[in-house]
Amino acid sequence: MPRQARIDIPGYLYHVIARGIERRKIFIDKDDYEDFLSRLEKALDKTGSKCYAFSLLPNHFHLLILRGPRPLAELMRRLMTGYAVYFNLRHKRAGHLFQNRYRAILCDLDSYFLELVAYIHLNPLRAGLVKDLRALGNYKWCSHGAVVGKIPVRYLAKEEILQQFGNNVKKARKKYESYLKERVNKFKPGELSGGGLIRSKGGLSGMMGMLKEEGKEEFDERILGGGDFVASVLKEGDDKEDKKLPPEEVMKAVVEATGVRQEDISSRSQNRQVVKARSLYSYLAKERCGLSGEQLMKQLRMTSGAVSHLVSRGRELNKALTLSL
Repeated sequence: MPRQARIDIPGYLYHVIARGIERRKIFIDKDDYEDFLSRLEKALDKTGSKCYAFSLLPNHFHLLILRGPRPLAELMRRLMTGYAVYFNLRHKRAGHLFQNRYRAILCDLDSYFLELVAYIHLNPLRAGLVKDLRALGNYKWCSHGAVVGKIPVRYLAKEEILQQFGNNVKKARKKYESYLKERVNKFKPGELSGGGLIRSKGGLSGMMGMLKEEGKEEFDERILGGGDFVASVLKEGDDKEDKKLPPEEVMKAVVEATGVRQEDISSRSQNRQVVKARSLYSYLAKERCGLSGEQLMKQLRMTSGAVSHLVSRGRELNKALTLSL
């Protein structure tokens, strides 16, 4: 059965999980953990996303991400591809580091925000990497320590977590710790790591792999939330798909904005202004039209590397222009 496309919408909360291939270790020592977190910080900055929680374990990781203006896929590509190259070089290995592709569950922020923070933060304790909550606060590879003020993590949106417990930071931390303590033995293995929850007469129940039954609300295994939330997300995702623009419209807007002719943009000219216009078109065609790198390669008669460079450059140029798209 073909796998479903991810739902990637700005402003939504995502629980992201990735595991090492064959459940092998993806972190060997502190240098690996530190490199991964450094890449996470840079990827968050580049994509405008927020991180509310992270938990790194020897063979997998969990992230709680609020998706910014740039796609979640871009954040994860920056993070995982760069880290995999680093890891293979440093540990003298070859081949895939991660098992399949990462999982990204879109979550109802209003209903599950604190539950997800707790679930992710308690992972090292459930895995037996620390013996209790006091030790968890000193586990550097989990953001719980940052929330309670023991470990500095400047890129973590910890203030937004503590605000859920009050405006006084000291009191909020105590309430947060009590909240976590209440959930130490609450979560079952794999709970909140998948979507597909629906609301039935008996309350919320997991529906992974089950067919929708008459009288029950809509569900989707890519989404964690009640039926109304699932339906609204799917509708928004469909609406965004409908808003894809034809390449001709994007080309026209680039020509008007830059003054460079269409035939020059599609040529092999290396004139500075032409290259800028070509870069801008490549980025917008990929972003607003949904053209793949392969399609751009054929249209512009360029290599994959050249197209990637154009798209990257076009992204920066687009920040300085306002196109009527």
